[in-house]
Amino acid sequence: MDIKWKSIKYSNKTKMLAFFLAWLSFLSVCGSSGFLIKNDQIVICEDYYSYPKYLSNFNSSVASIVEYYIWLKDVKTEKDIIATETDQNIICDKLSALYNSTQKISTTLNFGYYIRNKQTGEVITNIEDEKPVELLKKQRTYTYIDRGLVYNQKLYDANYIMKIMKGTDYEIHAAVIEPLKPGDEFYDDYVLYNRVKSLIIFAIVLLISSFILMIACLAYIFIGAWRGIWREGKEESESLPFIDKVYLDIHTVGVTILICICAFVFERALDDYYHNVSRVTLVLAVVLSLTFISSLSYSLSLIRQTKRGNLSSNILFIIILEKIKAFIKGCFNGKIFKAWILILLLVYSVINSILFAIFIQALSHYYYRTMGVISIFLLVSLNALAFASTAGALRSLSTIMEGTKQISQGNLDYEMNTDKMSPAFAAFVENICNIQGGLKKAVDEAIKGERMKTELITNVSHDLKTPLTSIINYVDLLKKEEVGSKKSKEYIGILEEKSARLKVLIEDLVEASKASSGNMAVNFEKVDMHELIMQACGEYQEKTAKAGLDIRINAEEKNVFVLADGKHMWRIIENLMSNVLKYSMRNSRVYINITKSQTDGVLIIKNISAFPLDIPSERLTERFVRGDESRTTEGSGLGLSIAQSLTTLQRGKFDIQIDGDLFKVIVEMPLWKN
Repeated sequence: MDIKWKSIKYSNKTKMLAFFLAWLSFLSVCGSSGFLIKNDQIVICEDYYSYPKYLSNFNSSVASIVEYYIWLKDVKTEKDIIATETDQNIICDKLSALYNSTQKISTTLNFGYYIRNKQTGEVITNIEDEKPVELLKKQRTYTYIDRGLVYNQKLYDANYIMKIMKGTDYEIHAAVIEPLKPGDEFYDDYVLYNRVKSLIIFAIVLLISSFILMIACLAYIFIGAWRGIWREGKEESESLPFIDKVYLDIHTVGVTILICICAFVFERALDDYYHNVSRVTLVLAVVLSLTFISSLSYSLSLIRQTKRGNLSSNILFIIILEKIKAFIKGCFNGKIFKAWILILLLVYSVINSILFAIFIQALSHYYYRTMGVISIFLLVSLNALAFASTAGALRSLSTIMEGTKQISQGNLDYEMNTDKMSPAFAAFVENICNIQGGLKKAVDEAIKGERMKTELITNVSHDLKTPLTSIINYVDLLKKEEVGSKKSKEYIGILEEKSARLKVLIEDLVEASKASSGNMAVNFEKVDMHELIMQACGEYQEKTAKAGLDIRINAEEKNVFVLADGKHMWRIIENLMSNVLKYSMRNSRVYINITKSQTDGVLIIKNISAFPLDIPSERLTERFVRGDESRTTEGSGLGLSIAQSLTTLQRGKFDIQIDGDLFKVIVEMPLWKN
């Protein structure tokens, strides 16, 4: 039951549900917190009339009537301002004030004012009541200004207003008249304030509940990732997710950049929220989702790598530091450069910088002229010495490159001149010479071993030939004697057959040994491959007819001349024809194609094998390997090996291809060039 509950607890559906709830909670947290932050002034205000935006609107309305009716009372058009003023700054200020105050007064319906000139008795008001002053004084937001004195400190621009009214005979009564009527900014802000105020409690509850749900879901996801069962309920994942293969610092930078971009888009979208709610909401949802997914993916990757213990090994900065550390360590232990070379370069750079600084300083001071001459002399001398040392090192490097080139071409007796070798490359040259000596020793040992093997085979073959010749001779003598028994004649025939086969085997063994070791003379000449094939087919005509083989020759050109040894080429063709006779299916066709490529003459022989070829084509060219695993044929298993060795000896190519029972041999020899 416990196992079943565990599988349900961390099933794929549960994990997807946790992810979905976490994502939804994240959007809710961001949305509700963004709503509260955007409307923070409404959250802390007790009522609309203490709302800073309302007070600011009221302040600008008072300033507008002061500017329009008092400061600009004698000028009501732009032409009047330009005609009466000469100072450009004053003209600009008055033009701006005229435009703003006109706009403000014409669009404000709920703002009432009463302006009276105490000296002349002139009255300016927008209130139709019989007692306008008493009406204004009854309002919640009321201000009174008398000859530059403001009796309501809620005005932000009180100093500006007092400056305009100073020295005048005007008094002003102003207030926002309640109840508010629709049609101006006061009413619109009032409606918006009440709407937002009604949603604040809901936003706070949504914020707290969503935050708790998000923390719970993320805790579930993180614990599942830490326990190693986030993927298909397994304790360990055999293959790392792609995101875990990204270097952690690069991953961190990428996620940070993405979050910054999302934050920028989020801020810009909030500014335009009330103008296009649906579009901005969609943009915010996409931006927040990208932020959530990238942050969650990064956190899960961090948890998985921490649990595996490969967190530090997946930080590119640490890897680079380790490589730099290893490089410096290698410099000082002689694996890369000698330590003294680095120290010398450092000292050279410091001295060069000091001398150059002294020279520059001497140029600007007449009394340091002697020091400047000395410093430039030392600077030139030091760099000349450095140039000479560098040139010597480059010459040494050129010598080393020439030596390695000669060694790579097989000239193991080449001696490098180490008398004038730069100290920086002395150890390097010594190592190359040691490698050269080791290669030469290994080659000599290989040649010696191959020579001894060839001599052994030759000696053994010679020792075997002597008694074998005697056996053959005695068999001939027995054949000439009168043997009465028929059985005895059969025995003599078997002796003759087996001794002849043994003789051929010994000769093939000696030739295979010589061919593989390269101890055979090669006399390159002009050889007609087509003529050799025709000659071989003529000689083997009787045997092929007896075996029921139909030889089909296809030659694109009658004369295909190749650069080869005639005797060796004949032996190659002879071995291939012998292989065809021994292993081809009776009463089948044998195809011989003679073509040429751009550089080679090509001989292709194809036949159907009489036996299943359950063997790789590469093994057929090994010694004593035969396609007839039952060994019922008379082959020695050396024919193809000898043919391949002789082909290679003549700088040709030998290849065998098997397709079912189809056996195909390809011999390529370089074309003859005049």
